[in-house]
Amino acid sequence: MLTYPLSKESGRSLYEQLYEGIRRDILSGTLPAHQRLPSKRALARHLEVAVATVENAYSQLVAEGYLYAEEKRGYFVSP
Repeated sequence: MLTYPLSKESGRSLYEQLYEGIRRDILSGTLPAHQRLPSKRALARHLEVAVATVENAYSQLVAEGYLYAEEKRGYFVSP
C-alpha cells in the first residue's frame, strides 16, 4: 500500500502533498507504467484522510497525464 507522510501543519493541502508524493514515485520509477494504484477508498482509509483528498490527487494526476483511469478497474500509472 502506498504510504506518504501527510501533515496538516505543512502549509500545503493534504491532496497536494499526496499528489506530489505519487508524482515523485512515478517520475522516479518507484511506481512503474501500468501499475494499478489502490482504490480511492482503500488509500483514504490507509492514510486516514477523506476520500475527496485522494480523489483530488488522482484527478490532478490524470489531468496532467501521470495516471489513467479505466472504468470499474481503477487508476493506473501512464506509460
